[in-house]
Amino acid sequence: NWSPSLQTAVSDLEVEYHEESGTLYYIKYRVAGGSKSDYLTIATTRPETLFGDVAIAVHPEDDRYSKYINRMAIVPLTYGRHVPIISDKHVDKDFGTGVLKISPGHDHNDYNLARKLGLPILNVMNKDATLNKVAGLYCGLDRFEARKKIWADLEETGLAVKKEPHTLRVPRSQRGGEVIEPLVSKQWFVTMEPLAEKALRAVEKGDLKIIPERFEKVCSM
Repeated sequence: NWSPSLQTAVSDLEVEYHEESGTLYYIKYRVAGGSKSDYLTIATTRPETLFGDVAIAVHPEDDRYSKYINRMAIVPLTYGRHVPIISDKHVDKDFGTGVLKISPGHDHNDYNLARKLGLPILNVMNKDATLNKVAGLYCGLDRFEARKKIWADLEETGLAVKKEPHTLRVPRSQRGGEVIEPLVSKQWFVTMEPLAEKALRAVEKGDLKIIPERFEKVCSM
Protein backbone atom coordinates (compact mmCIF):
# COMPACT_ATOMS: atom_id res chain seq x y z
CA ASN A 1 0.00 0.00 0.00
CA TRP A 2 2.00 2.98 -1.25
CA SER A 3 1.00 6.57 -0.45
CA PRO A 4 2.25 8.85 -3.28
CA SER A 5 1.59 11.96 -1.18
CA LEU A 6 3.25 10.75 2.03
CA GLN A 7 5.98 8.92 0.08
CA THR A 8 5.75 5.89 2.32
CA ALA A 9 4.08 2.52 2.61
CA VAL A 10 1.06 2.39 4.92
CA SER A 11 -0.37 -0.56 6.78
CA ASP A 12 -3.59 -2.33 5.83
CA LEU A 13 -5.16 -0.76 8.92
CA GLU A 14 -4.50 2.70 7.50
CA VAL A 15 -6.28 2.01 4.21
CA GLU A 16 -9.98 2.82 4.02
CA TYR A 17 -12.12 1.56 1.14
CA HIS A 18 -14.84 3.74 -0.35
CA GLU A 19 -17.43 2.96 -2.99
CA GLU A 20 -16.97 5.58 -5.71
CA SER A 21 -18.18 6.11 -9.25
CA GLY A 22 -15.60 5.09 -11.85
CA THR A 23 -15.26 3.70 -15.34
CA LEU A 24 -14.72 0.27 -16.84
CA TYR A 25 -12.64 0.44 -20.02
CA TYR A 26 -12.83 -2.26 -22.70
CA ILE A 27 -9.64 -2.65 -24.74
CA LYS A 28 -8.62 -4.90 -27.65
CA TYR A 29 -5.48 -7.00 -27.34
CA ARG A 30 -4.64 -8.41 -30.75
CA VAL A 31 -3.46 -12.02 -31.02
CA ALA A 32 0.02 -12.19 -32.51
CA GLY A 33 0.08 -13.83 -35.91
CA GLY A 34 -3.69 -13.68 -36.24
CA SER A 35 -6.05 -11.78 -38.48
CA LYS A 36 -7.78 -8.50 -37.59
CA SER A 37 -10.64 -10.51 -36.13
CA ASP A 38 -8.31 -12.35 -33.75
CA TYR A 39 -8.22 -10.34 -30.55
CA LEU A 40 -9.19 -10.54 -26.89
CA THR A 41 -11.14 -7.75 -25.25
CA ILE A 42 -10.22 -7.05 -21.65
CA ALA A 43 -12.15 -4.88 -19.19
CA THR A 44 -10.10 -2.81 -16.77
CA THR A 45 -10.64 0.13 -14.47
CA ARG A 46 -6.96 1.15 -14.81
CA PRO A 47 -5.73 1.40 -18.42
CA GLU A 48 -2.54 3.11 -17.22
CA THR A 49 -1.28 -0.21 -15.83
CA LEU A 50 -1.34 -2.00 -19.19
CA PHE A 51 2.37 -1.25 -19.63
CA GLY A 52 2.93 -3.56 -16.67
CA ASP A 53 1.02 -6.47 -18.21
CA VAL A 54 2.99 -9.73 -18.19
CA ALA A 55 0.23 -12.11 -19.34
CA ILE A 56 -3.41 -12.37 -20.41
CA ALA A 57 -5.46 -15.01 -18.61
CA VAL A 58 -8.71 -16.79 -19.45
CA HIS A 59 -10.58 -19.58 -17.71
CA PRO A 60 -9.51 -23.03 -18.97
CA GLU A 61 -13.16 -24.01 -19.54
CA ASP A 62 -14.16 -20.84 -21.37
CA ASP A 63 -14.88 -22.06 -24.92
CA ARG A 64 -14.84 -18.52 -26.28
CA TYR A 65 -11.08 -18.27 -25.87
CA SER A 66 -9.75 -21.85 -25.76
CA LYS A 67 -8.21 -21.55 -29.23
CA TYR A 68 -5.99 -18.69 -28.07
CA ILE A 69 -4.48 -20.40 -25.02
CA ASN A 70 -0.67 -20.75 -25.29
CA ARG A 71 -0.52 -18.13 -28.05
CA MET A 72 0.76 -14.56 -27.63
CA ALA A 73 -1.12 -11.28 -27.30
CA ILE A 74 0.18 -7.83 -28.26
CA VAL A 75 0.00 -5.26 -25.48
CA PRO A 76 -1.52 -2.04 -26.90
CA LEU A 77 0.62 1.10 -27.27
CA THR A 78 3.87 -0.79 -26.58
CA TYR A 79 5.18 -1.06 -30.14
CA GLY A 80 4.41 -4.78 -30.33
CA ARG A 81 5.42 -6.19 -26.94
CA HIS A 82 4.12 -9.76 -26.67
CA VAL A 83 2.76 -11.49 -23.55
CA PRO A 84 1.53 -15.09 -23.23
CA ILE A 85 -2.15 -16.01 -23.22
CA ILE A 86 -2.58 -18.46 -20.35
CA SER A 87 -5.43 -20.25 -18.59
CA ASP A 88 -6.20 -20.25 -14.90
CA LYS A 89 -9.28 -21.44 -13.03
CA HIS A 90 -9.29 -18.33 -10.82
CA VAL A 91 -10.33 -16.12 -13.75
CA ASP A 92 -13.96 -15.04 -13.36
CA LYS A 93 -15.70 -15.92 -16.63
CA ASP A 94 -18.64 -13.67 -15.78
CA PHE A 95 -16.78 -10.44 -14.93
CA GLY A 96 -16.32 -8.06 -17.82
CA THR A 97 -15.38 -10.16 -20.84
CA GLY A 98 -13.88 -13.09 -18.94
CA VAL A 99 -10.38 -12.02 -19.97
CA LEU A 100 -7.93 -10.85 -17.30
CA LYS A 101 -4.87 -8.68 -17.85
CA ILE A 102 -2.20 -9.59 -15.30
CA SER A 103 -0.17 -6.62 -14.06
CA PRO A 104 1.38 -7.92 -10.83
CA GLY A 105 3.30 -4.73 -10.06
CA HIS A 106 0.04 -2.82 -9.46
CA ASP A 107 -2.61 -5.23 -8.20
CA HIS A 108 -2.65 -7.44 -5.10
CA ASN A 109 -4.52 -10.32 -6.76
CA ASP A 110 -2.35 -10.17 -9.88
CA TYR A 111 0.76 -10.22 -7.70
CA ASN A 112 -0.33 -13.41 -5.94
CA LEU A 113 -1.27 -15.00 -9.27
CA ALA A 114 2.08 -14.06 -10.80
CA ARG A 115 3.98 -15.58 -7.90
CA LYS A 116 2.01 -18.80 -8.25
CA LEU A 117 2.61 -18.99 -12.00
CA GLY A 118 6.21 -17.77 -11.96
CA LEU A 119 5.47 -14.64 -13.99
CA PRO A 120 7.76 -11.58 -13.93
CA ILE A 121 6.80 -8.30 -12.24
CA LEU A 122 6.87 -4.97 -14.07
CA ASN A 123 6.57 -1.68 -12.19
CA VAL A 124 5.33 1.18 -14.38
CA MET A 125 5.17 3.93 -11.74
CA ASN A 126 7.52 6.21 -9.88
CA LYS A 127 6.96 6.76 -6.17
CA ASP A 128 5.10 10.02 -6.87
CA ALA A 129 2.56 8.06 -8.99
CA THR A 130 3.84 9.34 -12.31
CA LEU A 131 4.53 6.75 -14.99
CA ASN A 132 8.16 5.69 -15.40
CA LYS A 133 10.21 4.81 -18.50
CA VAL A 134 8.50 1.42 -18.84
CA ALA A 135 5.47 3.41 -20.08
CA GLY A 136 7.44 4.79 -23.04
CA LEU A 137 5.94 8.01 -24.42
CA TYR A 138 3.71 8.34 -21.35
CA CYS A 139 6.68 8.56 -18.98
CA GLY A 140 6.32 11.46 -16.54
CA LEU A 141 2.54 11.71 -16.72
CA ASP A 142 0.52 11.51 -13.50
CA ARG A 143 -1.39 8.20 -13.29
CA PHE A 144 -4.78 9.87 -13.75
CA GLU A 145 -3.60 12.14 -16.56
CA ALA A 146 -2.06 9.10 -18.23
CA ARG A 147 -5.38 7.25 -18.01
CA LYS A 148 -7.12 9.95 -20.08
CA LYS A 149 -4.28 10.20 -22.59
CA ILE A 150 -4.02 6.42 -23.02
CA TRP A 151 -7.75 6.06 -23.61
CA ALA A 152 -7.68 8.83 -26.21
CA ASP A 153 -4.80 7.10 -28.00
CA LEU A 154 -6.56 3.74 -27.85
CA GLU A 155 -9.59 5.34 -29.50
CA GLU A 156 -7.39 6.82 -32.20
CA THR A 157 -5.72 3.48 -32.96
CA GLY A 158 -8.98 1.53 -33.01
CA LEU A 159 -8.16 -0.53 -29.91
CA ALA A 160 -10.75 1.11 -27.65
CA VAL A 161 -13.99 -0.85 -27.64
CA LYS A 162 -16.14 1.08 -25.17
CA LYS A 163 -16.26 2.46 -21.65
CA GLU A 164 -19.08 2.30 -19.18
CA PRO A 165 -19.85 3.53 -15.64
CA HIS A 166 -18.68 1.20 -12.90
CA THR A 167 -18.79 1.41 -9.10
CA LEU A 168 -15.29 1.01 -7.69
CA ARG A 169 -14.03 0.03 -4.26
CA VAL A 170 -11.30 2.65 -3.97
CA PRO A 171 -8.51 2.34 -1.36
CA ARG A 172 -7.64 5.69 0.24
CA SER A 173 -5.06 6.63 2.84
CA GLN A 174 -6.57 7.21 6.26
CA ARG A 175 -3.96 9.89 6.89
CA GLY A 176 -3.91 11.81 3.62
CA GLY A 177 -7.08 10.77 1.81
CA GLU A 178 -5.27 10.13 -1.51
CA VAL A 179 -5.81 6.98 -3.57
CA ILE A 180 -3.38 4.26 -2.46
CA GLU A 181 -1.21 2.69 -5.17
CA PRO A 182 -0.44 -1.03 -4.96
CA LEU A 183 3.32 -0.93 -5.46
CA VAL A 184 5.99 -3.58 -5.00
CA SER A 185 8.84 -2.16 -2.93
CA LYS A 186 11.43 -3.12 -0.35
CA GLN A 187 10.37 -2.72 3.27
CA TRP A 188 12.21 -3.05 6.56
CA PHE A 189 11.21 -4.89 9.69
CA VAL A 190 12.54 -4.98 13.27
CA THR A 191 13.00 -8.28 15.11
CA MET A 192 11.72 -7.33 18.56
CA GLU A 193 12.56 -10.41 20.65
CA PRO A 194 16.28 -9.59 21.24
CA LEU A 195 15.39 -5.97 22.09
CA ALA A 196 12.63 -7.05 24.46
CA GLU A 197 14.99 -9.45 26.29
CA LYS A 198 17.45 -6.62 27.01
CA ALA A 199 14.65 -4.41 28.30
CA LEU A 200 13.30 -7.14 30.57
CA ARG A 201 16.77 -7.80 32.02
CA ALA A 202 17.18 -4.07 32.72
CA VAL A 203 13.92 -4.07 34.69
CA GLU A 204 14.84 -7.25 36.59
CA LYS A 205 18.27 -5.83 37.57
CA GLY A 206 16.80 -2.50 38.61
CA ASP A 207 18.63 -0.55 35.91
CA LEU A 208 15.26 0.57 34.61
CA LYS A 209 12.51 1.70 37.00
CA ILE A 210 8.87 1.54 35.92
CA ILE A 211 6.40 3.93 37.56
CA PRO A 212 3.88 2.95 38.87
CA GLU A 213 5.57 -0.26 40.04
CA ARG A 214 2.50 -2.40 39.36
CA PHE A 215 3.25 -2.15 35.64
CA GLU A 216 6.44 -4.17 36.16
CA LYS A 217 4.21 -7.26 36.14
CA VAL A 218 2.68 -6.18 32.82
CA CYS A 219 6.16 -5.67 31.39
CA SER A 220 7.37 -9.12 32.46
CA MET A 221 4.38 -10.76 30.80
